[in-house]
Amino acid sequence: MTDRALPNWDRIVERHAKSVFRVSLRILGSIQDAEDVSQEVFTEAFRRNKAGPVQSWAGLLVRMATLRSIDRLRRQRVTVELREGDSRVTIEPFEEVAAAELGTWLRKAIAQLPDQQAAIFALFYFEQQSRDEISTTLEITPEAVSTALYKARQRLRTQLNLFNQGELK
Repeated sequence: MTDRALPNWDRIVERHAKSVFRVSLRILGSIQDAEDVSQEVFTEAFRRNKAGPVQSWAGLLVRMATLRSIDRLRRQRVTVELREGDSRVTIEPFEEVAAAELGTWLRKAIAQLPDQQAAIFALFYFEQQSRDEISTTLEITPEAVSTALYKARQRLRTQLNLFNQGELK
C-alpha cells in the first residue's frame, strides 16, 4: 500500500473523536473510561486501516466504540458514587440513591445482553440513532435491527421486573 492510499489519519481522528467519545461516555457513564475506550478504538482502527481500505469510518468507529464500551462494562465492577454538593442535581437523597442504583443496574444488564443486542440498544437509546442508521453502522438489515431491539427490550424488561421485586441486585 502506498502512502498515497493511506487516509489522512489526523483528519479522521478530528472528524470522529467526539462521536466515539460520546458513544463511550453514554454507555459507560465515566469520562475516564470513555477516554480510555476512545484511545483503544482509534489505536485499533489505525492498525485495521493498515490491513486495507475502510468504507465508512463513521460506521466502523461508532461500532467499535459501542462494542469496546460494552466489553469494558462486562469486565469492571460498577460501583455507586454519591457526590455531595452536586448543585446540578436537585433531587432528594433517596431519589439520588435510587437513580444511581437503577443506572448501575441498567449498565450491568446491558453488559449481559448478547453483543449485537447490546450494541443496537446502546445506539438506539443512548446515541438516538434510527433503525436505518444502526443498520448502516452495523452492516445489518433494518429488520435485524428491529428484531434485536425487541429482544433486548424483552430481556431488559424481564430483568427490571426481577430487580424491582428485589430478586436481582
